[in-house]
Amino acid sequence: MIQASIPFLLFNDDCEQALAYYVEIFNAEIIEKMTFEDVGYTEDRQRNNCIANSTFKLGNNLFYAGDAVEKGDLQTVSKNSRISFWLELDSLEEIAVLESNLISTGSVSLVALHKTFWESHYAKVQDRFGIVWELNVQN
Repeated sequence: MIQASIPFLLFNDDCEQALAYYVEIFNAEIIEKMTFEDVGYTEDRQRNNCIANSTFKLGNNLFYAGDAVEKGDLQTVSKNSRISFWLELDSLEEIAVLESNLISTGSVSLVALHKTFWESHYAKVQDRFGIVWELNVQN
């Protein structure tokens, strides 16, 4: 039986920057972070500080993140993939500020904040690392 579903975000040698960005933008809490050097991956010493695995929290939700072990792994992956992360927020003010902060720091608005047919306010943003975030607040 499946006990949990935890997304793993894969980066191309910029996981450390992405984690710092998520702390700044989402007030994420970094729970654990290990570099390639920490876990004994020493095939490419120039990449010792790349993130092998990390765990962070957004609200009550866990996410894993790390850099691809093989640099070419992400070349065939589209940055605008079929996966996005839906975040339920507490207020219209919170969603507006979050959307603004994302866009002002290099993210791209895919769907601008608007009132929806499902009686919410919603926005969709692709962050500067290629991760798509769907922001929603129930009215």
